[in-house]
Amino acid sequence: MRLSTRFGIGAALAMLPLVAVSVYSVNNLRSLARANERLTERHLIGLQIGLGVVSRLERLEEYWRKYTVSQDAGYVGKFEETLQVTLRELDGILRAELSSGEEQALREFTRELSRFAAVPSAERAESPDEVFTQIGQLTKLASAVHDEARRIAQAEADAAAEVRETTQRAAFFAACAAAAASLILILLTVRSLRLQLRPLVRGTHAVSQGAFSVRLPVHADDELGHVADAFNHMVDGLQQLERIKADFISSVSHELRTPLVAMIETNRLLLEDVLGPLNEKQRRLLRINTQAAQRLSNMITDLLELSRLKAQIHYEVSEQELTELTRAAVSELEALARDRGVSLTTALGSTPLRVRCDPDRYVQVVQNLVENAIKYTPAGGRIRVSLGPCQGRDVPRKVLKDDAPQDYALLSVEDSGPGIPPEDRQRVFEKFFRRQGVPSDEGVGLGLAICREVVEAHAGTVWLGESEDLGGTAARVALPLDVAARAPRALSA
Repeated sequence: MRLSTRFGIGAALAMLPLVAVSVYSVNNLRSLARANERLTERHLIGLQIGLGVVSRLERLEEYWRKYTVSQDAGYVGKFEETLQVTLRELDGILRAELSSGEEQALREFTRELSRFAAVPSAERAESPDEVFTQIGQLTKLASAVHDEARRIAQAEADAAAEVRETTQRAAFFAACAAAAASLILILLTVRSLRLQLRPLVRGTHAVSQGAFSVRLPVHADDELGHVADAFNHMVDGLQQLERIKADFISSVSHELRTPLVAMIETNRLLLEDVLGPLNEKQRRLLRINTQAAQRLSNMITDLLELSRLKAQIHYEVSEQELTELTRAAVSELEALARDRGVSLTTALGSTPLRVRCDPDRYVQVVQNLVENAIKYTPAGGRIRVSLGPCQGRDVPRKVLKDDAPQDYALLSVEDSGPGIPPEDRQRVFEKFFRRQGVPSDEGVGLGLAICREVVEAHAGTVWLGESEDLGGTAARVALPLDVAARAPRALSA
């Protein structure tokens, strides 16, 4: 399924609860509108009976009283006309939507009023007092109809209020449920995309660190699947290019070592006067030539070493106690530190730290870091090597992997040198990187690259920071103490 289709389906599913709430709310609003219409009609019926019919009955009584006093036939005409108007109004009210109680009371009143209206005026004139009695009875019936209409109107008002409250509650809970359902659907969609993007992010980070063996799973025929497939093809190409480069470096290095050894030995023979005496100028030129050849030989050796490390070979793993290994590695460099006028001290602690590792490679890492510190620390400076346990929370999160263990052995090499700017602390691990403006009389920029290869092969991590105590650089190496249970890559027992 294409990514755009998945987004569309997710958005549609997220909108469905909202559409359902809208439809439900519209239906409830229609019910409330119908209830309001019925309530309005009830009020209208009540007004017609209360203000129309009852008031006309009062006028009938008034007209008849005036007739009995004045014997004016005009009042009889108004009396009859008011009766007919009242009957027509009742006929219109009967056509409205009435309750059974209203209809029964109104029909009874209409029937009595029709009987009253059917009596001839001359017959009414013979018994005028009876007319007042009949009008009073009709008024009572009209009041009964009015009371029934008011009762029904109140019932309709209560029903409308209940519908309104029910609608409000239902709409609120339905809206909350719809919002929750939409949020859950959106979160599920985002989580699904994150799960697919997470391997791509990890793989990209691994490739940026030079791990060209990583591959992404291709689970679906969508945009992300195509990206994963293209990523795998890219990594295959990079791995092949890296292999070609390593083979080329290895081949060239092997070819260069033989003539370089011959050059160095020839210069030494000349400097030892084996072939005859030399003057001082000749000796100085030969020393310069020998030093240059030696630096080139060292660079070739480092290139071969890095090439072998990247090929993930030559690791002999056994369980080692790091304290003794570190002490032995540092002791070999004490003479070099004294020659440079640098104070070299250790703080190795008494806690035994047993880790499965290649002891020679570990010593190589320690000595590379200490030699680097000696190289860049001016005379009179200080270097301190410390070793101890630490927990994962003490290791910077940016240098940890997602499956990082909890306990580490932490090696620190701190110096009082000029320090390294934050922007260069990652680049110094790159091959051949040399900081500008920093004096150094040897090295080609491969020592820290070799350290990183060795440490990462042991499932550890190495990083640079600032020494709070000495003010210079602090190189730190963290090796997991549970490495025996983790099966680190590229290590062979």
